[in-house]
Amino acid sequence: MLELRTFGKQGMVYRRGHQVVLENERTGEHVAVKVVQYDSVQGWLAENGEGDWQWYREHKQKNDPEETDYWKYIKKAGT
Repeated sequence: MLELRTFGKQGMVYRRGHQVVLENERTGEHVAVKVVQYDSVQGWLAENGEGDWQWYREHKQKNDPEETDYWKYIKKAGT
């Protein structure tokens, strides 16, 4: 028997080009972005509507400044 494994968060793999909606955990703001890269430690490197790239951090790390915003995945954009 082969063991099956699910990769990614809840079976979702954030790949380059996917458009997703993220929510700021502090303010509740929602933002739709286009994923450039996803890293399980750093979060999402994504392109916003103006074409600027930015890191959207998912998990707190011990060296993060106090004012760092953290984001969580809500859904695919357009769904």
